[in-house]
Amino acid sequence: MTPLHDVRAMVLARCSVATPVRVARADAANCIVAHDVVATEQVPPFANTAVDGYAVRSEDVANVPVELRVIGELAAGAAPTIAVTAGTAIRIMTGAPIPDGCDCVVMVEDTERVGTDGVNILKSVPAGAAIRAAGSDVVVGATVVTAGMRVTPMIEGVLASINATHVVVYPRVKVGVISTGDELVDDGSPLGAGQIRESNRTMLVRIVEEAGATAIDLGIIRDNEDELEAALRSAVSTGGCDALVTSGGVSMGDYDIVKAVLSRIADMNWVQVAMKPAKPFAFGTLLNPAGVSIPIFGLPGN
Repeated sequence: MTPLHDVRAMVLARCSVATPVRVARADAANCIVAHDVVATEQVPPFANTAVDGYAVRSEDVANVPVELRVIGELAAGAAPTIAVTAGTAIRIMTGAPIPDGCDCVVMVEDTERVGTDGVNILKSVPAGAAIRAAGSDVVVGATVVTAGMRVTPMIEGVLASINATHVVVYPRVKVGVISTGDELVDDGSPLGAGQIRESNRTMLVRIVEEAGATAIDLGIIRDNEDELEAALRSAVSTGGCDALVTSGGVSMGDYDIVKAVLSRIADMNWVQVAMKPAKPFAFGTLLNPAGVSIPIFGLPGN
């Protein structure tokens, strides 16, 4: 019985690393970043307000309540055209740029509007309150994504925030998935004598996709050595698979055709893994027409 970590080490030692490629950010989802990503823009690009409220001078709201004159309104996406001066305030919305003269923002919840052009400030706030300084999240030159990280939706958002339109990643490998066995049924028809529903391939396809690869569903291969050999060779040639996963037929039975075929056409290791279920495991490589070694993972049907 071979410990799982030894089996993993054996597998990794025989798998090559894909050549990194530069892809559009939208195409990098779930890929692994190959090179660090360094910010060329700061985030946020300008000082802005973190809340809806009133842009004021902290010295004007040191003693509250105090009434200030509202001299304008500023929404996100608009550029300031007037400055805050002594005794005045500007109504400001979350994300809007901080106008000149302002050094803090009072939340709207801590104010009370007075007529059409006045506001009562009910809470004193210090300089800098509710202001997000330019570059307070990311400064130019900062490493925001490091090599080895997976491009999750959150990472994609970070890349968008610094205008990283492209990123260098390891490309998604294409993994062919095959289930073997005369007993398998996957078309919804009634089960005959000795038949069972196919489920391993269904599961493995999703596991491959969750791992960040592209799953190629190669269907069910019956217990026929010629058919299986043809399917495997096709998958690594015209199918362009970068790896193969098979389910079933790798144990010691007379009808374990996967073991028979792979022993003949591939360079295989046959392992009894110290885990249960799934003790029998096959791993090896099959040469494609270009002479590249394609990894094959032979999993037990059980």
